[in-house]
Amino acid sequence: MGTNAPEVPSEEYIITVMAKDRPGIIAAITRTLFEMGGNVTELSQTVMRGYFTIILSASLPPGWEPEEIKKRIEAAEPEMELSAYVRRYDPVPLFVPKETDQGAYILTVQGKDRPGIIAQVSTYLASQGINIEDFYAQAVGDRFTMVLQIRPEDPWTADHLRLDLEAICSELGINAYLLHQDIFHATSEVGAIRRLVRRPSRGD
Repeated sequence: MGTNAPEVPSEEYIITVMAKDRPGIIAAITRTLFEMGGNVTELSQTVMRGYFTIILSASLPPGWEPEEIKKRIEAAEPEMELSAYVRRYDPVPLFVPKETDQGAYILTVQGKDRPGIIAQVSTYLASQGINIEDFYAQAVGDRFTMVLQIRPEDPWTADHLRLDLEAICSELGINAYLLHQDIFHATSEVGAIRRLVRRPSRGD
């Protein structure tokens, strides 16, 4: 990704880096890996409350130890105070949908913020063997919003989850909505268009 793949046999690593957000962090990390003969194969980053976090996979020539990779990254730009964690990539089985798989569902939870919301919802999902594929949560003032992508085995399971989650969240004084991803995206896009159309122009 942005570099020439090494011609020699390589080893895969998973690398995470965190620091206070500022320009140049990705450049420092990827430049260091390139100078070590590495190639970035996948990357995801975000900024949360002023802190930059990145997770990436990279292939490097054999012989690099995780601790040495960590030291090289953290020393790339000392003033950035990068904090890195590195481990060798251990392949995991790819997700294979069951014949009854109906695709992902989007769970949104909204309401007044209070401790334990994430813990209770995620604990329930774990008890049902439901894996969380993507997760976003934010508290602004006393308002809390959580959006999860999950994958129930079939429509019956989704209906069962919907009823249970609505009951759990009702006890917490918040609202829960579970929609198939196709419906969620369709309604979200329609809602965005409606808000745009209804927005008064500056000349009104």
